Amino acid sequence: MKMDERPGNPTEQIKHLQRCVNDLVSVLALPAMWSGGEPSQIVHTLLDALLRMLQLDLVYVRLKETSGQAPIEIVRFDQSRKQLAPAHEIGEIFKQQLGTAPQQWPQLMRIPLGDRNISIVPLGLGLQNEIGFIVAGSERADFPQQTERLILSVAANQASIGLQEAWFRWEQKRIASELDQRVAQRTSELAAANEKLRKEIADRKQAEDQLRASERNLQMTQAELARISRLTTMGELAASIAHEVNQPLTAVINNGSACLRLLANRKLEPEVLGRTLEGIVADGNRASAVLARIRAFIKKVPAEKNPLDINDVIQEVLVLAGRELYENQVLVGRQLTTNLPLVLADRVQLQQVLLNLIMNGIEALIAVTNRPRLLWVQSRIDESGDVLVAVSDSGTGFNFEVDHVFTPFFTTKAKGMGMGLSISRSLVESHGGRLWATPNSPHGAVFSFALPATEGSPS
Repeated sequence: MKMDERPGNPTEQIKHLQRCVNDLVSVLALPAMWSGGEPSQIVHTLLDALLRMLQLDLVYVRLKETSGQAPIEIVRFDQSRKQLAPAHEIGEIFKQQLGTAPQQWPQLMRIPLGDRNISIVPLGLGLQNEIGFIVAGSERADFPQQTERLILSVAANQASIGLQEAWFRWEQKRIASELDQRVAQRTSELAAANEKLRKEIADRKQAEDQLRASERNLQMTQAELARISRLTTMGELAASIAHEVNQPLTAVINNGSACLRLLANRKLEPEVLGRTLEGIVADGNRASAVLARIRAFIKKVPAEKNPLDINDVIQEVLVLAGRELYENQVLVGRQLTTNLPLVLADRVQLQQVLLNLIMNGIEALIAVTNRPRLLWVQSRIDESGDVLVAVSDSGTGFNFEVDHVFTPFFTTKAKGMGMGLSISRSLVESHGGRLWATPNSPHGAVFSFALPATEGSPS
């Protein structure tokens, strides 16, 4: 035997090291092949790669049920050997040998399988083995070598990341599909109600024309005329749906994008992902609540008014607007008077009013580059004993008659509908309050509203 052909000589070691490096590069390149793939595709690619690189006799993977998807169980044998048993039977053998507690699994175990004895290496998938596990097996007595264990560990980590991304994409599609269905359903219901409303208005106008033509009842009461006007206004609510639902849907998109960035950066802290997904669900529910409120308004269902602490509502809305404030570099100042009297109000409607005022303030500050972008929120008792809330900004202010901002369809935004402030004033007035705007000194605008305190509230 020549010197450079003996096992363990430097030439062989270098070749072995090169093979290991090539295998590691191949494992690290797997996510590029998995991009956009389904979990089963990821598993099949992983098993093929491990069998080829490590010359295993078998490799087995079981993925737990995740996000409503059924468990996946796959076993792959070396091509030179016949398949000993189907995947579920192999899985039962491993379960009996390893137990059901991944934290107690040995790093290496020699077990009988058919007429052979094989060495198996079990590896969990996921930070807490929450995805599943993989078992690599070989009849070789020296399995696994240190480099083989390294490759298996890296492959398990890469597969965990790829599977997490695949399941997140599936969950995101599922949530988006459910949201689309809910929005479509609500829109259809609103369209049907609006059509019914138009028919009612047309019928009343026809009755009015008939009364005029016959001259039998020319004394239509002012109250009836006011009701017709009110029905017409309710018909205009269809134009406000896009404006009212857009804010929570934008939050859903922003939170979904944040999740994708966390996954792309491999910052897979469960608490961070959990909070972000909870935000997606909360904003989806908020969109549903807005649609339900509009539907209830059309059906003449009264708002659900309860005693509320206005400071709690302010804090809730600031949390909802937190991402917009951060991304637009807006500083928020608070001056909230403690122990304010409670107000009798519908929480969703108050949140909608406050969120509209805060978002308008943010948009007014976007163009500001030569001074701090400051948004100030205050709560206090005004001179009449009402609870007053003021939202002020240091933005561009008014270059027109201030009260025009509350006119329906009046807007200074390129893509605005001009309904937000009009709706907000209507909601405040429906609570017995008032909403108004004034210039801010030296820059910007102040939007204030006042609501009556409930009887028996602390002063």
